[in-house]
Order: sequence, then structure tokens, then C-alpha cells
Amino acid sequence: MVTGQLFLMPKKNKNFSNKDLSIHFFVDGFSFCTQSKIEFIPTLKTSHNFNKILKEYLEYYVKKSSDFVSIILFQNPSIFVPISFFDESLSENYLGFFNKPKDYEIVSYDLLEESNQVNIYSFPKSIRIAIEESKINFELTHYNTLLYKKILELNSSNEFDYQLFIHFQSKAMDIFLLEKGNLIFNNRFLVTNEDEFLYYLFFIVEQFDIDTKDLELIFLGKIPYFKTYYQAVKQYHSHIKFVEKESSHNTDLSTHHAPYLAKNFS
Repeated sequence: MVTGQLFLMPKKNKNFSNKDLSIHFFVDGFSFCTQSKIEFIPTLKTSHNFNKILKEYLEYYVKKSSDFVSIILFQNPSIFVPISFFDESLSENYLGFFNKPKDYEIVSYDLLEESNQVNIYSFPKSIRIAIEESKINFELTHYNTLLYKKILELNSSNEFDYQLFIHFQSKAMDIFLLEKGNLIFNNRFLVTNEDEFLYYLFFIVEQFDIDTKDLELIFLGKIPYFKTYYQAVKQYHSHIKFVEKESSHNTDLSTHHAPYLAKNFS
């Protein structure tokens, strides 16, 4: 049972302008992202200077870049629940099946009305406190919400019954499996080498009893850092497509742990 204070904060997704500042939070730090620059600031979860560091950067960037900040959260996986089955009072319970919130975390969720889904997630309360104390206009969103919305836009194939969308980030990958346009599986797996990557792919194909001729693999971005992963899967599967994105090539993992989303503001 979570012992810390728990907040439930529903939101309808808003569209952020590309000129706005976006801050992407990871377990070991956060990236300040604008159209012209990405800067990563490393932190530790136990750092007592976190609020001070964050507020100093907020003051500097907001004054120079924007009066609105979009906050994208990457620390924890999330879980999708159909709106028809969603009960706000059970939000913590839904997460408990996958990633039980810590006593220092807040539970929140994004409403995706266009796809009749609710994306539930948790994040450190210190982030919200620091941002609120900075007195700026902001919106919080989980990165999986951005990925899901993007995948729904990309899902247009009538050739394959199944499409497996793969998003790489530092030491992990996100998987979205669609059957005839409907999401049937989503998860995040820790991946540090090609063998682990292939293991999870084969596991999913086996679990859902998918005939490989009916499956298309779609990589979100073609990122040089993950070149060996692309080469590894090409030995076993031929129906592969890449969603090109210019920032994927220009962003290093040292400045942003999920390059495909480095310059996503909505």
C-alpha cells in the first residue's frame, strides 16, 4: 500500500506549439528541449539539490524561450485502460499490476478520447512541486501517450493483419502491437543487447501466435546508435519499415535517452 500522498490528475491532451519549451524527465536526469537545442542535466533520485537545480534551469530557459512548458515523463512505464472500464478510484490498482507506485510518487493519467483509452502512470512528486513553485504555465504528459497518438496516425496498412511498432530508448524498448488497427499489447522491456531484443520480439510473436507473413515491424526512427539491432532482426524478418525522423539522426543518447521523441512537444 502506498503510504505517501497520492494525487489523481486527469487531463485531456493539449497540442503544444513547436516554439514551446519541453522538459523530458528520466530516472537519471532531465533534458531541456527547444527547436534549436537539447541539453541534458544529470541528477540522482536522492539528490537534495534537485528542486534547486530544476528551478534554476526553468527560470533561465522560460525567460529566454517560452511562457509555457510541456513536461514529458519517462521515469516509469504506463498502462492503458479502455475508457469504458476505467474507474478513477482504482487508478493505483491498475498500475499495481505492472509498476506499483512508490510512496514518493504521484499517480496521474491522460485521457485519449479519440482512441477511447486512458493512459495511467506515476512520477516523482518532487517534479510537480518544483514546477509549481516556479509559477510557470505547464502541462504534464506521459511519453507513452505521445507514442500511442503517433502510432495511430501511422497505422494505415491493409497488407498486414499485425503491425508491431518498436520505440528504442536508452537500455529499453517500447512495444505496441496492433491487430487490424486495434491495440492489443503494449509494454516496455529492458534491453541492453541484440540477443535480449530478439528474445522479446520472438516471445511476443509466439505468445500471440502470429504468422510472420502477416506481421510488419515498424521502427520509430532510424537511429544510428541502434543500428546493430536493426541488422539483427533483418536476419529473421523481411517485412520491416522505418519511420524516418530527422531529429533521430541528430540527437545523441547523452543529451536525450529517447531520440525519436527529443523534439516532440505535443
